[in-house]
Amino acid sequence: MPGTASTLLLSKPDIAALAKVQRPVVSVWVSRYRSTDAPFPTAVSTRGREELFAGTEVVEWIRARGLGNSESLSEDLAMFAALDHRSELTADAAFHGITALLCVKAMLADQLSEMDGEDLLDETDELDPNDEFLFSEVDALGDQRETFARYVDQMADAAYTPAQAFESLMAQRFRMQRADLADSALAPRALELGARVCAALATDEHEVFVDPSVDGSDLLIALRHALPEFEEPLAMTGESDTAASRLARRRLAVHGWRRTKAPTGGFADGFTIDGPAMFLTQFPSPSTVGLSDAQILERIDNIVLQMGPHHRGVVIGPASALVDPIADREARLIRAGLLRSDRLRAAIRLPEGLLTTRPGLPMAMWVLGSADPSIKPADRWTVTADVSATDLDEPLIEAIVSDVTAAMGTTGSVRAHAFRHGAIRMTAKLLANDQHGLAPRTASRRRVRSGAELAAQALETLDALNHRASQAAGPLEVSLEYRQPGGTALPTLGELAAQKRVKLLPGHRIDASDVVDGGDIRVLGVDEVLGRTRIGVRGIDRFTFATKHPNARYTEPGDIVFCASPAVGAIVDHDGAAVVLAPARVLRVKDSERSGLIPELMARHIAESAPRTRPQRAIRSGNDWKYWHVPQLANDKVPAVRHALSDIRERRRAAEELVNNLDHFTSTLVDGLAHGVLTVSDRPTISPEKG
Repeated sequence: MPGTASTLLLSKPDIAALAKVQRPVVSVWVSRYRSTDAPFPTAVSTRGREELFAGTEVVEWIRARGLGNSESLSEDLAMFAALDHRSELTADAAFHGITALLCVKAMLADQLSEMDGEDLLDETDELDPNDEFLFSEVDALGDQRETFARYVDQMADAAYTPAQAFESLMAQRFRMQRADLADSALAPRALELGARVCAALATDEHEVFVDPSVDGSDLLIALRHALPEFEEPLAMTGESDTAASRLARRRLAVHGWRRTKAPTGGFADGFTIDGPAMFLTQFPSPSTVGLSDAQILERIDNIVLQMGPHHRGVVIGPASALVDPIADREARLIRAGLLRSDRLRAAIRLPEGLLTTRPGLPMAMWVLGSADPSIKPADRWTVTADVSATDLDEPLIEAIVSDVTAAMGTTGSVRAHAFRHGAIRMTAKLLANDQHGLAPRTASRRRVRSGAELAAQALETLDALNHRASQAAGPLEVSLEYRQPGGTALPTLGELAAQKRVKLLPGHRIDASDVVDGGDIRVLGVDEVLGRTRIGVRGIDRFTFATKHPNARYTEPGDIVFCASPAVGAIVDHDGAAVVLAPARVLRVKDSERSGLIPELMARHIAESAPRTRPQRAIRSGNDWKYWHVPQLANDKVPAVRHALSDIRERRRAAEELVNNLDHFTSTLVDGLAHGVLTVSDRPTISPEKG
């Protein structure tokens, strides 16, 4: 195969992996766009019975159509070309050679393809004279060195930096079935949590960041992104000459980490680190997959035994070892010893799904540090939390960082902090009840607010509640008269459309990915019409809509939005300026005052009277909108009916707000009573306590 990404041939499974879609999607693209002016690229070759397509043509076509789920098609294409290059090299030799060349490129800041193979090897030797992480891998490329140098230049150019290209390559650890890397991979949000906690606690500019594992790098890379860009952080890691360990050192180098030697003898018993240090490690790492809980705790214990007063630590590992009840006697004794060390400042049970290849394995986080020396050992504490029932999103990460930072402080800072998720537990009691676990499973907790804050919110909600109650509970004044029904049949929508009294407008076909919660422009689709989704929840970005649908229509106040499938429904858009999603459609009444057609009356009648089921043995459902009957009033009756329906609508709106206010008030009251910051007296007043 030629040595450039531009000539890479891709099979349909390759295209699916490149575009990050399911395999059948590619076949759908081929058939759906076959008769258009821009069909899917034609196969240029075959391999057995498998069609092969030109990589660059496929990438350009996917981009032009805005398809797929990848935002990195170009760099991924260059990476596919490099990894799939046909040569005598093994897949491992190619992978490690590419990562080594990316590291060389980052350190030289030069185009590797401008060097011949021998010059490139000489440059590598100068960068790694002791062959700690680069030389062997570049040397192993042999006569393919120049070819892979061209690939690496393409990868770095497409990804903008060698570091970004390196991470794109690491992201392929699952596709390449590299179990040593995949089985220890934490989800990005778990890495972000560990890194941000570490960054928040690292206050000394001379601090060294220590990962005792010999081959872990995920947390340190996440930490690099959490630290200020101008910093040149210093890392200390375990020493080994395994392929995974050398890969970790290359990864740190490409991201600009400076490295310092580990203690003589590594991180075995009795190691020492002078000066401030922040430990950051995870279990499992590539070399610790399969360790028992006792073995994990033993390694953490070894770190804790050597920690000095200026040392802190963040550990992410299985909840079974860190916080859950332990059945194994050896593991239970080791954890008890760790608790007695007074180094465990926080223990947090995290949600499931954070270990990528084992999403059902619960994880937890420990934060280690010195206890406040002014506190007697019997009075020392640990902050525990269980957030396993909460998504590990940005607000939760921020809250955990805040709680952990407070937990590392003095007695005064702990007492002054309003913990959002953590609870202060005396270490002695924690040790006595360790058989139940350090962070017993609990329901998710709301932030504890002060009594004054709760009282103010309760009073505000109560005022709104009483206001809405008066609006909803007042007399509804509608003058009703009985009259004999006339013999005139109600008109059908088909008849009214033919008379141009109503106009049918289709809904818009919009990509589902463009419809998001809280978008700028309201959308009205089948879910809103049938009451499955509250109106106003979903929307679409204004710029996206204007760009992709420049000739689209908005609703006007009074438009009827309806659907006939999967069920009949109709609503009135009283505000207008919304976008209707197909298969929902719009009925627009022309001159309601003169035609006697009131949209709200029509919509309610359609929703309650149109056929809802398919007649037995019938092919069609009977839900043809043209045959739906709708009420039509005498012109002189329109104003009174309009006024009555408007009054009813406002009462309904007030009643809904009343229910919402009742729910809000109840939650606030329960919150205050549960935490002892609100009381209810015999008189109808609220007594805020000081706090």
